[in-house]
Amino acid sequence: MNYDIEKCGKRIRQLRIQKGLTQEKTANALNIDQSFYGRVETGKKGCSVDMFIQLSILFGVSLDYLILGRCLGELPNGADTPKLKNTIGELIEQLEEFKRFL
Repeated sequence: MNYDIEKCGKRIRQLRIQKGLTQEKTANALNIDQSFYGRVETGKKGCSVDMFIQLSILFGVSLDYLILGRCLGELPNGADTPKLKNTIGELIEQLEEFKRFL
């Protein structure tokens, strides 16, 4: 998973809309020019680390989600999900069996 400036801009736009904010109000909250903020949302400009931090606080999301679109706890690409589910299932069975002995 790589940083995609356009997808990141779309996520930022969606988060702003969900929060019920205008571009103007968001730009004011970030202390930046509205036209610059508009270019961020369209993927024409990237954000500084400081700006990403401000956005994550403003929207109440992780930096991981804001920048990469990945939710906390999400498995990286290539993870063997069926194998992990099977292993977790086996661990649960072992714990339940152990619980019966207590």
